[in-house]
Amino acid sequence: MLLSRRVQWAPEHEIEIKRNFNSRASHRLSELFRDARMARERPEWIPNDVWTRLLEHWNSPSYQSKCIVAKKNRASETGGTLHTGGSITTHEHALRIVYTLTVCICHI
Repeated sequence: MLLSRRVQWAPEHEIEIKRNFNSRASHRLSELFRDARMARERPEWIPNDVWTRLLEHWNSPSYQSKCIVAKKNRASETGGTLHTGGSITTHEHALRIVYTLTVCICHI
């Protein structure tokens, strides 16, 4: 990996660093593809044959129907996409449930 030649970290952090890098790189690549699709202009880093296949995919009926469904879902103000967990993590919710059950059992 080229990054590890310029930067050093403790070996025990290797897995988390790779996971973080891959997540951020994936997100950035998605943004680059979205920008290219919206502009309908081939970036220099995409070869011509790949660009042609991407345009075919983006113009396909199945991709267009998925876009329409996703657009409707993003515009919806109702439904199951609302986050109602509050500001604490799922892990914290689990800990509280275990604590509550433990306290209830102890008082029986």
